[in-house]
Amino acid sequence: MGIKGIIFGSLNVQKGVTSSVNAVLSEDASFFIKKSKSSGVTQNVTFKENLEAPINKGDVIGTVTYTLDNQVIKTINIVAEDSVKKINLINMTLNVCENWFKMMR
Repeated sequence: MGIKGIIFGSLNVQKGVTSSVNAVLSEDASFFIKKSKSSGVTQNVTFKENLEAPINKGDVIGTVTYTLDNQVIKTINIVAEDSVKKINLINMTLNVCENWFKMMR
């Protein structure tokens, strides 16, 4: 199903030094069920909307819920892989200069 630390997706971050953060599972998604019922397991992923910096490494940014026959088997937090600092005037100026030089190439 999923392994702790494996990238589960990437989410956009507003007002951050970087524009996105990787989402990873906080723990392994393992559970025991009968093999005959394994095809009936469903996975429902929800992410927080409108993520805004600052975000700390390990902050919960979503959940994944595994169900079987409409019963929750396990819910696991999805966390930020890295921290994202809030952008400030200095970082914004550096980004503008960097993008300007890239355009001039």
